[in-house]
Amino acid sequence: MNRYSKLLNWEIVRFSKIFGALGLLTTVAQFLGIWLNAKAYLSSAENTMERNSLTAIQYVEQFNPAKMTNSFQSIWFEGSIALCAVTIFLYIFWTWYKEWLGKNTFAYRLLMLPTSRMNVYLAKLTAIVLYVLGFVALQFVLLPVQLAVFNSLIPSEWRQPVTIGELIGQNRFIHMLLPSDFIEFVLYYGAGVMSVIILFTGILLERSYRIKGIVAGVLYSAAAVVIFILPYLVADKWLNNNWFPSEVLLYQVVIGLCLTAVSLWLSSYLLRKKVTV
Repeated sequence: MNRYSKLLNWEIVRFSKIFGALGLLTTVAQFLGIWLNAKAYLSSAENTMERNSLTAIQYVEQFNPAKMTNSFQSIWFEGSIALCAVTIFLYIFWTWYKEWLGKNTFAYRLLMLPTSRMNVYLAKLTAIVLYVLGFVALQFVLLPVQLAVFNSLIPSEWRQPVTIGELIGQNRFIHMLLPSDFIEFVLYYGAGVMSVIILFTGILLERSYRIKGIVAGVLYSAAAVVIFILPYLVADKWLNNNWFPSEVLLYQVVIGLCLTAVSLWLSSYLLRKKVTV
């Protein structure tokens, strides 16, 4: 456990600068998007009111009030989150392949540590999960501040009142990022962890067998995706929708757990027996 803790700390430290930069970029971009959306609405409203001699109440009655959710449907908000997601996705590969880059490959020292190689694996997996939860926590903290800023920019008679809960529920993108239901949270992020584990297995297949491993890794990942969505394919195409949604979900959870277990076992085997430096 001591070795695992040190490896985890090392993984977190080496990504901390990128994490901080992404967090700052996300914060600035989203607040800028809210400010631009509010200014655009006010400018359009004032021009329309002046041109048609309308009061604020008349304008809101004839046109839509300002909505905080509109700020979320912009490149500033969705783009910043997408950038974080893409960075994490690339890091899944970088965290392994960086060890083999350069003349003095760090992978040799890392894999020759007097500890189980699975500690290296679990440290990388845990670090990625913590990065994701860190970004989610940042977004959760930003939401009430963003709502307060939006409310301060738009007069109350011109905006649609909304709570944080309604804000999350009205936007599917935000709802997936911050599920209001604990079961949904477990399912969404459990599927995410499973995906990372499957990608790790594909990477280790490549590291074990090189050119053949690339093909094996791609085929393994593709097969895992097909197997995971199989309950939906079966229910929709072959059983004439006779399965209840809860049954489909249950089968998918069981398949997901099996895929995770198989991927962990295969990764452990590859690390112990096949991966070379």
